[in-house]
Amino acid sequence: MSEEKAGQRAGGAATAWYIIPSNNYLARWVNTIHLPYTVWHLSYVVFGAALAPALRWDVLGWALLAFFLGMGVAAHCFDLMMGDPLALRLPRRHLVLVGAISLFLAANVGAANLYWGNVPGWMSWLMLAGLLIVVGYNLEIRGMHGDAQFALFWGVFPFVVGYLAMGGGSPLILVLGAAYCFLTSWAQRVLSTRARYLRRKVRHAIVWLSERGGLTLEPPAGGVPWLLKPVDQALMLLSFAMPVLAATLLLWRTI
Repeated sequence: MSEEKAGQRAGGAATAWYIIPSNNYLARWVNTIHLPYTVWHLSYVVFGAALAPALRWDVLGWALLAFFLGMGVAAHCFDLMMGDPLALRLPRRHLVLVGAISLFLAANVGAANLYWGNVPGWMSWLMLAGLLIVVGYNLEIRGMHGDAQFALFWGVFPFVVGYLAMGGGSPLILVLGAAYCFLTSWAQRVLSTRARYLRRKVRHAIVWLSERGGLTLEPPAGGVPWLLKPVDQALMLLSFAMPVLAATLLLWRTI
């Protein structure tokens, strides 16, 4: 009998659609950052920057680095400290160390850009808010963890920072862009919550389909995979659509 790999459920299936089951230490760290979703939310930073009147590529690069370190690495490390539903089996002390170092580096990227004058001084408050969000949301501090908080912290916040780091401009663009990021983040949350439920808690599902006209179909083979497939596909397609839109906006700004 083959050894069960990290990121693998009993039966051999991956613990999420984007997870590559492997006991390799580096592969487990790659799985930790939830790459498709990290890229999805980094795209919101790009949306904000691209919609601002003055796009500064250097500031955008630093902003993406800071969010990758804070949101992509540190946040997911702290999240795993609250439980390991993806079965990545990384030592807790490694998660604490990497999470703390990544958050420290993210803070220093922001501080350096303040010192260099790349962003206005009042944005230090947004940087502080970012640190509190990473710790509060992922360690599930009371009142900071939920669907609305997810959409606000991981959807609206990256967009607002990206937009204001470029100097801002139109309040209407800020509000509409933030609303778009809020709604698409909440949509991700709705889909991923259903996917997690089906994967982690449902052992077996029997599905009978009765079509209009009286035709009753046999239950599809494997009820849980049949229910899960469209949810995973929607998440996968959206995770590709967001960076494609971000790249399109950047290309539009260069033409």
